[in-house]
Amino acid sequence: MVPADRWSFWPAACSWPPKKYTDIPVPALVIFANPHSLGTWVERNIDASGRAALAASVMRQEKAIKDAVPSAHLVELPNANHLVFLSDEADGLREMGRFVAGLN
Repeated sequence: MVPADRWSFWPAACSWPPKKYTDIPVPALVIFANPHSLGTWVERNIDASGRAALAASVMRQEKAIKDAVPSAHLVELPNANHLVFLSDEADGLREMGRFVAGLN
């Protein structure tokens, strides 16, 4: 198991969104895997506190997007992995279709 303190850099390294993207003047679709499936390697090699730190990071990223870009259409795909287009292809395509259909 990888000890939790090994992941202490994670929150600082993943502060989202960068300030230059706080004003998005066009429709934006943001898809979050939340709760995030961390995958087999993480489940087997990262201890519970490390997994909790990674999950908390995803929550902070999602909240940062909601706060910074309130006009964004945010979709949560529960238990998808980081590569949403692979783990939840049908859901991703459905949400993209809905988003595009709603554009004027």
